[in-house]
Amino acid sequence: MNPHNNLINSCEARQDLTFLPLSMKKSKVCARGHWRPHEDARLKELVAQFGPQNWNLIAQKLEGRSGKSCRLRWFNQLDPRINRRAFSKEEEERLMAAHTMYGNKWAMIARLFPGRTDNAVKNHWHVITARKHREEINLQIPNSISTHQSHPSSLIPLHIPNQELNQTCSNSEDSSASQSVANNLSPLSGCGEDETGKLQIRSIAFIDFLGVGAT
Repeated sequence: MNPHNNLINSCEARQDLTFLPLSMKKSKVCARGHWRPHEDARLKELVAQFGPQNWNLIAQKLEGRSGKSCRLRWFNQLDPRINRRAFSKEEEERLMAAHTMYGNKWAMIARLFPGRTDNAVKNHWHVITARKHREEINLQIPNSISTHQSHPSSLIPLHIPNQELNQTCSNSEDSSASQSVANNLSPLSGCGEDETGKLQIRSIAFIDFLGVGAT
């Protein structure tokens, strides 16, 4: 039989692990996840009994939770001194100024806000930043619309389809050809423009040189 097992069994029988080597001591398995209501109630009882400082002692009496977990749960959620009211406008301005000065040192910033935890301060700073970002986007959209309205030419496409371009060119060529024909025929048919610029067609007397029309 292993002598180490005999030593463990004898120590466990006496409920005393003080004399065991560190490698042979059984480590406490800590639960992870959300705190349950009965755990919060038990933690409040232990803090009232031992005070908000003996966290390792409190964790020994709260199965599945470490001293650090108990401390964070108390100071961030269960401490009755926590200020749960919404941040005022003045607090938001001081928070932004403090972040400009101290950066992401949330524990230091939280000292400037009695009753506010470092988590609450950090989370609300992100809320303010996201809100300002949305406001900037909403301001850019109307400005973009007004710019297009003041310059409507920017909304007209400059590209002309090939079909329309060919049709325009053919119409222009037909007009030029018609004008050329009219100019060439003007001495014969009597076409011309009057003083007002309107096209006039003057009739020319028919002369039967060959006598075709004679009877």
